[in-house]
Amino acid sequence: MLSLSSFVALASIPVVCWTLLRTYRLTLNYIAARKLGFPIIVVPVYRDDWWWLVTFARFNWVRHIPIIGYWLPRRGHAWSLQDRYRPHEKYGDAFTIVSPTRVEVIINDPTTGVEVQSHYKAWLKPASRYEVFDLFGTNVLSVNGEDWQRHRKIINPAFREQNYKLVWTESMKQAGQMLDSIGRRPGKSNTLLDVRNNCVIIAMHVLSAAGFGHTHDFDGGFRGIPAGHTKSLADTLMFLLSNLLHTVLYTKFNWLGYGNPTKYKEVMGVGREFRQYMKEIVAYHRATTQAGGGGQSADIVSALVEADEAAKRDEKASSFRPMHLTDQELLGNLFVFNLAGFETTANALTYTIPLLAANVAVQDWVGEEVDAVYRGSYQPDYEDAFPGLVRVQALMYETLRLWGPITDAPRWTSNEAQMLRIKDHEVLIPPKTYVTTNFSGIHSDPRWWGHDSLTWRPQRWIEVDPKTGKESIASPPPGAAYMAWSIGPRVCPGRKFSQVEFVAVISLLLRRYRLIPLVIEGKMSTEEQARQELLNVVEDSKLAVTPKLRRPEDAGVVFQERSR
Repeated sequence: MLSLSSFVALASIPVVCWTLLRTYRLTLNYIAARKLGFPIIVVPVYRDDWWWLVTFARFNWVRHIPIIGYWLPRRGHAWSLQDRYRPHEKYGDAFTIVSPTRVEVIINDPTTGVEVQSHYKAWLKPASRYEVFDLFGTNVLSVNGEDWQRHRKIINPAFREQNYKLVWTESMKQAGQMLDSIGRRPGKSNTLLDVRNNCVIIAMHVLSAAGFGHTHDFDGGFRGIPAGHTKSLADTLMFLLSNLLHTVLYTKFNWLGYGNPTKYKEVMGVGREFRQYMKEIVAYHRATTQAGGGGQSADIVSALVEADEAAKRDEKASSFRPMHLTDQELLGNLFVFNLAGFETTANALTYTIPLLAANVAVQDWVGEEVDAVYRGSYQPDYEDAFPGLVRVQALMYETLRLWGPITDAPRWTSNEAQMLRIKDHEVLIPPKTYVTTNFSGIHSDPRWWGHDSLTWRPQRWIEVDPKTGKESIASPPPGAAYMAWSIGPRVCPGRKFSQVEFVAVISLLLRRYRLIPLVIEGKMSTEEQARQELLNVVEDSKLAVTPKLRRPEDAGVVFQERSR
């Protein structure tokens, strides 16, 4: 019979071997990184290690240990959001993070960042960092090279002016119904948790109408459960987007389900629900298109299926390589559309509303434009209003500059070395090396954005034509770059979709209401304290797919009806 000491010794052998292997790999990566010539930060784990994703939060105490705790802030997914440009003040516009599994160059130079993001054939998207988006199939966000061109060709027709008109109309409807609901509430006050929930409902309903062709009222919503389903489409989407990490891990490592079988069963069940919903929607639109009834709808799925069916016909006529998307690829793209179309716009609205409440001067400034464009109209048309609401667009630009959905963007060299130029310094980046553009750093560096680079100031995005006095969105300051929707050929195809939705909601909100910081009894006593707490709550954000408020219940907004 084994003694306790012998049992412990045997049990420790795998741990020792694993540690030695990681140490060996870390040493090799460190040697490779030294050849690059950039400053090096050595870390014992990589932020994509699955076990680290699960346990990261439990190691926050390590950061307080002298000497060895330095690395922890660089190994969370939120480090670029939290630190922004500051690490580059110490390490320069390029530094290397070395772990047992990766050599990753972090860059903060705008010119280099644009170069890397634009040359999509040389700098590829690494599968390990984008597999979270491949849960239901590869898609335009995750694929590379010719596959990306094939996806993009099918997807482009889905985003068109006809769709943007629908987005505008539905956004106006949802915003109006939300404001009516707020107006009936005593005190007309909302914590930021209420604000977030309202923005989620708006984004969900706009996506339902402009994405799938199904419209719903703000208070009613699409919570009904159709035959053959156990969960509504709304609840299915909400669950998936709120449990993205669990879904990825359980899909990739089924054995993790033994640790929490209840959660595993729920996650897998909701995944099946989503697949079934999307297959039914695609099948309906495909049948309509094949029967000759296509081209009548403005929603994304309808246009996507029509383009895919057209690609199939072209294939038969030309007999070239495949040009259409498989059913699995259609499903993958629909998932990404849901993720991007719902989550990012809801987030932009959630952050802009408290920032407006905390900045009266900005409200007045934007309100002047809104009143001029609306000209007494309750809900103006898309063609008349959207182009003129430049200051409202500036709100979105500035919110996304500081709180955008993409905080950094990794690329890698795959099997071929690539030349990387940072200012006047050229470095040959070896194969299988990551180069990550720090969007949050580039968007906040005072060298380009000025001494108030961390201050939310939408006015910086407006330029005035000296001859006509007409306002337009300004380019980034000299030397800077703006990548909230990425940049180059792989810029987000839903960029204007989100802009139109945001402008419609915020403009109608400012037309009808004035936003005031909520004084929460027991937490604050003056409006100025409430204002400061709004800013504090916004600043205290975490990264969970996109930025999220950690404590939205600690601050709020009062909707004060305007007299006109």
